[in-house]
Amino acid sequence: MTRTPVGRPPKSTQRLSKHLILQTALPIIQTQGADVLSFRLLAEKLKVTPMAVTYHTGNKRQLLADLVSLAFRDMLPDIADESPTQKANGILLAYCQRALPNANLLRAVLEDVSLMSEDLIEITSELQTCTQQLDNGDENNVLLHLLIDYTHGFVFSATSGENNPLAVNDYLPGIKWILARAGHDAGE
Repeated sequence: MTRTPVGRPPKSTQRLSKHLILQTALPIIQTQGADVLSFRLLAEKLKVTPMAVTYHTGNKRQLLADLVSLAFRDMLPDIADESPTQKANGILLAYCQRALPNANLLRAVLEDVSLMSEDLIEITSELQTCTQQLDNGDENNVLLHLLIDYTHGFVFSATSGENNPLAVNDYLPGIKWILARAGHDAGE
């Protein structure tokens, strides 16, 4: 019978930090989902106590929010001198490329929209500017919602199975088709 030592656990060989915890947590959530991610699992992987993980990250909601921020940080492409159609296409392509490996984080965001990071809000705002230019200022943002829903639907379909053959190249024709019709209607 193995005895569990009493007292404080031994120090880890690496210095625990929020950054290290996030770097450890991201691949877990990417491959296994938010439900699997726990302070206990992170503590086991980092060879620390669950309380040490909590100390650096706060509660699970805050941990998920920080992971969303990390996963979608600085992803807006340089689109300064392009047409609204080209800008929207560039934004959506960059988003889809980042969303595919982070589909489980997107599921968490859709379950709790308060997890949406500043970068995701900025991406949505930039895309909204493009779609309003393409759709003559549609007050209801129908084109924006159509593009976002199509993108999320593609991401969730492409990540639904282990041997799913869908890739970004399968996503692009649908986006180009939608944007071409919107651009045509806007006289672009």
